[in-house]
Amino acid sequence: MGVQSQSALIAALLLLALAINVAFSERRVEHRAAFTGLLVAFLIYNVTWFLYSVTDSIFWMRLLLLSGVGVAQACLWFFGRMLAGAFGPTERTLVHAGSLAGVILTATDLVHGPWLRLGVAGLALGTYARCIWHLYRRYRAAEGPVDATRMGYLVLGGAISVGASGADLLPAAGIPFPSMGHLWTTVYMYFWMQVIQRSRLLDLKELIGRGLGLIILSVLISLIYIALLVWVSGPGLFFFNALAASVVLFFVFEPLKRVIDVWVGRLLFHETYLLQAELRRLRRALANVIDITELAELVTERLRASRRVTHAQVFFLESGGRGYVQPGVTRGPRLDVVRDRALIDALTRERFVVVEQVEREIIDLDAADESPERARLGAMRKTMDRIHAGVAFALLSEDRLVGVLGVRDDRTREAFSTFELGLFADLAAQMAIAVENSEIVQRLKERDRLSAVGEMATGMAHEIRNPLGAIKSAAQLLGPTDVDPESREFVEVIVEEADRLDHVLRQFLDFARPYRGELAPMKVQRVVERVATLIRAEEHAGAVEVEVELAPDLPAVIGDADQLHQVCLNLARNAAQAMTEGSADAGGTLTLGARLVDEDMPGRPGAQRQRVEVFVRDTGPGIADAVRANLFIPFFTTKGRGTGLGLPISQRLLQHHGSEVRVETALGLGTTMSFRLFLEQEADQLTAEQRRLLAAPRPSIDVTGGW
Repeated sequence: MGVQSQSALIAALLLLALAINVAFSERRVEHRAAFTGLLVAFLIYNVTWFLYSVTDSIFWMRLLLLSGVGVAQACLWFFGRMLAGAFGPTERTLVHAGSLAGVILTATDLVHGPWLRLGVAGLALGTYARCIWHLYRRYRAAEGPVDATRMGYLVLGGAISVGASGADLLPAAGIPFPSMGHLWTTVYMYFWMQVIQRSRLLDLKELIGRGLGLIILSVLISLIYIALLVWVSGPGLFFFNALAASVVLFFVFEPLKRVIDVWVGRLLFHETYLLQAELRRLRRALANVIDITELAELVTERLRASRRVTHAQVFFLESGGRGYVQPGVTRGPRLDVVRDRALIDALTRERFVVVEQVEREIIDLDAADESPERARLGAMRKTMDRIHAGVAFALLSEDRLVGVLGVRDDRTREAFSTFELGLFADLAAQMAIAVENSEIVQRLKERDRLSAVGEMATGMAHEIRNPLGAIKSAAQLLGPTDVDPESREFVEVIVEEADRLDHVLRQFLDFARPYRGELAPMKVQRVVERVATLIRAEEHAGAVEVEVELAPDLPAVIGDADQLHQVCLNLARNAAQAMTEGSADAGGTLTLGARLVDEDMPGRPGAQRQRVEVFVRDTGPGIADAVRANLFIPFFTTKGRGTGLGLPISQRLLQHHGSEVRVETALGLGTTMSFRLFLEQEADQLTAEQRRLLAAPRPSIDVTGGW
């Protein structure tokens, strides 16, 4: 078996792997059928070449000639689609006529002579060369530098492939020449696969560099191995030196590979090497940054100072959760969670979004297609253009998008290779960790501050209640004869305001004292119905119609009935007041209900669980964004005589149930506040403290009809 036969066999195996990769790839492949057909044609050609060379059978020669005809047709099919309009009718007719003649003549005795073989070889190689010529013409007519450079690589590789394939025919003419056509054509097909699958110019250049590094590494390892074995004479010493050489290569392989990669990067990818070094220094600097404004300034300054980025922006999730803003920038663009939802959703699923890939997907869609997918891609492109981002990277904290890093190089449309995108993605991951650390530090500072204020305020509240009680008692002891009728009204004001102040202090102490509830299986329907009855019985400033919506056969939940009653009553009273304040004829419909809902399980993508959702819905004016951001801050209130502690107390009570208040509101359309509770059979989902409360001794509870 000669070198040419071995190279044909190796090429056939590689082409088989490429054809399987393209045919069954999950990603979108342009002209998948045509390119797979081209790979299969070259595969059959190499297999029949190998079989003929080892058998010298006329049967395999006939199949080899037919496979040559197949290569000509496959080249015309694939390149005709990729270079639409390049081949004229005359060229197509000549190729088809030559192919038909080749198929017919292959069945005759002419197959034994050299002329038919040369004719079929000329047809296949000539068609292949003509395709590369049309690719060269398209390269000369390319408008943008990116397309021109990409086609330049493909033209150069195609020319080498045609030349090497032509050189494979020289041994048949009695001229010795090393066989390179089979393998080089296979490598060229691999480059084409990268182009049509990724459509990234710099990946081709990067691939060549990585291949060069691998070749250098292989040569050096071979030299080391040969140097340790070439002088061996005896078999015992050969075995010892082979073992010693293997051990040496085991230890030097990784360091040697790193050194070669560094030097190949410096020589062939100098800009990428400098970018990698700059990002490495930047990531080290981020380890000491806590403030997000300082973080954004450091990242944007370093990236803009590098020679690989012309625009860099960092967006962080604002406190209200309504969008992503640039810290320290007053008039810069922002990402709105509603208007820019397409890009935000894409970043939540993926590490980064490249604008060229978005544009390519738009082009791949039918021009007349008005599907939601086209609208989504168009919205993503508009958003990225508005924030001047060629690539947008996600700053993810678990499953939460806490920020967005946008980079762009205006000097070229396709600015970053896949390797460079990976470097930026690693930087984004480091930034997300810095954001998490910043949030932790802020929470610790806020906890310490609130702890100190809480201890001081609790002591003050107790001290205030004593003189307050004395004032109230003294006012109540003043009889009708002790105060003239005109001043009696002021005494009543003293008693009334003392009661109100005592109520505020009592709520404050409830908020400050530790949780004392008991968790147990219960039916939440009873809580909802009882609260609805109380709200109907209360007087309101306007007409309030109370409705109850309870799903049938709701399962038992884990909760503290008294505490959940307090939460529902707070939410219902707030809703009733929101609908009736402002005018005497104000009012609306207040709906209390419970239903079974499905929700995603954290940390388990695709998995869901059921929970009971309790909701309070009103038809009031809705909540403004500025108010919504402060709803659960203690003492914040929009009511004239409110304490601002109802919602914070409710939120705190629900935290011990593993839940929280969810707010859905729209101005002029009303507000829905809800919370979700664990089912009785999901007690293992509770925290250790919640399970301790669940296991504590408690009175017997009827889960079917009682609390």
